[in-house]
Amino acid sequence: MISHPLELIALNEFRRWMIRGDQPKAETSLRQMLHREPNLPGVHLALARLRWSGPDYLAWLAWMHNRFKPGLYLEIGVESGRSLALAGAKTQVIAIDPEPLGDPLHNCAAATQLYRQTSADFFSKIPQESGLQQRGFDLAFIDGDHRFESALDDFIALERHAAPGAFILLHDTLPLSENTSNRVRQTGFYSGDVWKIVPCLRALRPDLKITTLPTAPTGLTVVTGLDAQSSLLSERRHLITEVYGRLPSANAINTPDELLSIGKNDPEWFTDWLENER
Repeated sequence: MISHPLELIALNEFRRWMIRGDQPKAETSLRQMLHREPNLPGVHLALARLRWSGPDYLAWLAWMHNRFKPGLYLEIGVESGRSLALAGAKTQVIAIDPEPLGDPLHNCAAATQLYRQTSADFFSKIPQESGLQQRGFDLAFIDGDHRFESALDDFIALERHAAPGAFILLHDTLPLSENTSNRVRQTGFYSGDVWKIVPCLRALRPDLKITTLPTAPTGLTVVTGLDAQSSLLSERRHLITEVYGRLPSANAINTPDELLSIGKNDPEWFTDWLENER
């Protein structure tokens, strides 16, 4: 893919400011170029990495696998398989994606079953050989459709099959800008309105333990304390999507700390948080 000429100019200027050690001017240069042309994926990515320094979401996924060694891992939205490859060899993996890129299993050390279908179709008739109904998942990663209601449906379906002590990870919950976090995709760099699930869960499910790790490019929310018997979200789904679907992204972008329960992008902090929550 050929980059936009303005993207190359912006990134070169950004690098020059960073070499000089002037991060504020480096950030300003990126934002000024996005004001001229709002669809520059490489500029958005550079801005996200500048804003959320430290381990990125793939590093966190690797850390989760190494730390918790899940027996069964389920991933929704596998694309090329970069995140799938992080599962350990002893983990059983369920991968769900209607249109994966290339061969997403080529780097997988774990025994992985790929289901080329939507998550809605998968959960409507869970394949017996997947083992999900028999044992439940220990770790799940939602990174599929970037619309709020789709992430909500995935969460509802997953929670019914959570093993004791399981975690659900939600990607794209920390929006970078308004035009990259709209319901309708307008830019190459895009997180959608998945972020709305965080205030939704915090308000309606206080029994859950939730934190959002400020990791590039668009955050990673960790949810534990899952209750496979809970039906509150499914019973109120229509009202939830109606109310939370109207939330503007401005507050989530400008003052995310309270709305999205922002933690620290640091494994030691997360370990302490987890111990305190338990």
